[in-house]
Amino acid sequence: MREGTMRFIITVILVFFTQAAIAQVKSAVTIATISLDKVYDGYWKKDQEYEKLKKKQEDNRGKIEKYNTELRKEGEALQRMVQRLSDPNLTSAEKAKRQQQVADKQRAFQQLQQSIQSAQNSARQDLELELRKVRKGIIEEIQQVVAVKAKAKGYTHVLDKSAQSAAIAPIVVFSVDGNDLTEEVLKQLNLSAPKKDGAGKK
Repeated sequence: MREGTMRFIITVILVFFTQAAIAQVKSAVTIATISLDKVYDGYWKKDQEYEKLKKKQEDNRGKIEKYNTELRKEGEALQRMVQRLSDPNLTSAEKAKRQQQVADKQRAFQQLQQSIQSAQNSARQDLELELRKVRKGIIEEIQQVVAVKAKAKGYTHVLDKSAQSAAIAPIVVFSVDGNDLTEEVLKQLNLSAPKKDGAGKK
């Protein structure tokens, strides 16, 4: 009888502490959500920075087009030089001289090709690096605003509901709309947007 009573008391104690622990965890962890993609795309600074990158990309494209035009001209000149080698009236000495000129022209043409390819690769890498830098900076700004909002509302965690797992499945399967900070964060970020020309004029 005593053993049964003791087991009952231990069970009651365990249940009590388990429920208390669960209640403590529930009260300690409060989760909000945000659509990071929506905030990122809607932040005014993203468009501004992307316009700068687009202009730089267009400038690079213009330079590469000039290089390619020069390359085409050099290629056409090389072809004409090669064709002149078939002139039956050339003396052996003159033909040897022209063959050397063609060889020199071919080396110059190949070097120009390599220079253009190197310039293209360098421009592309620079743009990719700048894009990553821009994205990192914007994400950090968003995180700062999210942190302030979350702390003010007592949230301990904020999950990105636009994120997907490696299996292309949503990370956040369900969330309560009242706990979403997307619009609030986006509004706060866009308060710093520069005013358009003529704004406020009557």
